[in-house]
Amino acid sequence: MLEEGEFDKTVTRNGIEVWVTQMGDYMNMNTAFIDRRNGVVAIIDPFDSVRWAEELAREGLKPTHLLYTHTHRDHVVGYSSMIKLNPEVEVWGHEDARVPELVNHVVFERVDFTRTWKNSRNTSVEWDVGSISLIVTHSPGHAPGHVTIHGHGVYHAGDLLFTNGMGRVDLPGSNPGDQWSSIRHARSILESLPEDWRLIPGHRYGWIDGTTPDWVSIGDALSYNYALNDPLLDEL
Repeated sequence: MLEEGEFDKTVTRNGIEVWVTQMGDYMNMNTAFIDRRNGVVAIIDPFDSVRWAEELAREGLKPTHLLYTHTHRDHVVGYSSMIKLNPEVEVWGHEDARVPELVNHVVFERVDFTRTWKNSRNTSVEWDVGSISLIVTHSPGHAPGHVTIHGHGVYHAGDLLFTNGMGRVDLPGSNPGDQWSSIRHARSILESLPEDWRLIPGHRYGWIDGTTPDWVSIGDALSYNYALNDPLLDEL
């Protein structure tokens, strides 16, 4: 398991680097995709912006894109300081994650997206920058405008799915029906991906053997995640 602020760094066959780290009291999982040749560093839900900036600077890099799965406070806590450190960074999220009616609630925090995805529920769009190619799927339920992001050997689930479960649906803006629909669609995506890809959850929670792994394989998630195996999915 990763210590807080420790980075796992891998290089894919096409040269794209994937960095994964765990940060904060809620063990938030962050994923970054790095294309050194084109100077692109895209980070999903960066928690500790100073730690990210320090680690990237050690290798002559800096963030160029922030990709947000949703705008709950624990996922966007690093937003303001990241903007101060890198004012030119592009900030991406789903259009439906703009929630002015909820932004003053303690669960949410405002993020000023510079660009947004606008795809409808349970549809996907490609996001390509440099040699990085990702699929962004609109997966609401846990929060308005929630997305999952996959490519280059990882499926970053945000709070749609954890290793052994799913995100809660009792918060303002949550919708249990949408959550189950999103999970059913996510299952079809996961079934189409290589089983040895990593499923990176939004938070590091308990696995079936009592451990708290940073991630599990897609094959193991499909076999053991209780939400992905709930009979309700086949009734939707």
